[in-house]
Amino acid sequence: MNMLFLDPPEIGAPLPRSDERVKHILKVLKKVPGDELAAGTPDGMLGTARIETYDGDAMSFSFKPEQEAPPLRPIVLLLGFPRPIQANRILKDLASLGVGHIILSGTELGEKSYFQSDFFKNREFRAALIEGAEQAANPRLPVVDTAWSLGRALDKLDSLAEDYPGQAEHTAERWAFDPYRAETAFGSVELQRPASVASLVLAIGSERGWTPAELDLLASRGFSFATLGDRILKTETATITAVAIAFSKLGYL
Repeated sequence: MNMLFLDPPEIGAPLPRSDERVKHILKVLKKVPGDELAAGTPDGMLGTARIETYDGDAMSFSFKPEQEAPPLRPIVLLLGFPRPIQANRILKDLASLGVGHIILSGTELGEKSYFQSDFFKNREFRAALIEGAEQAANPRLPVVDTAWSLGRALDKLDSLAEDYPGQAEHTAERWAFDPYRAETAFGSVELQRPASVASLVLAIGSERGWTPAELDLLASRGFSFATLGDRILKTETATITAVAIAFSKLGYL
């Protein structure tokens, strides 16, 4: 944990000893009342947290905002629903990297039972986003949407133009990854730095990939197809690889 993440209601309120942040502060950082540590809030403010009290059962903090954190990257990652344990790792890494918007989509070959997990139904994935933010020392969290099908996910994607002023004025780059329909290697693609959210979209299928019908749908909605090399990758490997290549080309790494 390189930064303490605090939601506004938690400032000044006691956090129980069972809270993972308190555990880390006690066992790893070995901080005591009066000590300070780097902290941030989800509105993007970075600053210093001071441990005000610890009575053996709970710890409380004050927070002094000092500066704004760097913004998230204006990129959308459209991701076929992975299994929850896999999604936890992926979302944590995407938050660490600073992906701005994530759309979790049901797919024809995806496991339908994943939709019913508390991880997705109750949006328990926020904990993974926070863990990624703490690792990156940037408290800004990606926006995460969910959709039951690829068609609905693409509708959400199109609606982003209405949410971000000026988006409609820019040509969107949309890339989907499939080793069979790929037209080029993503590493050889020239990318322009996104002018706004949704002007660069990367689409990764679920564990069993896209169906021909889904590939046709993606093509009809403006996606080009690329490969990430001559090996078949797991969803989590493909996701981080694609984002890393894009960020490198755009000068974010």
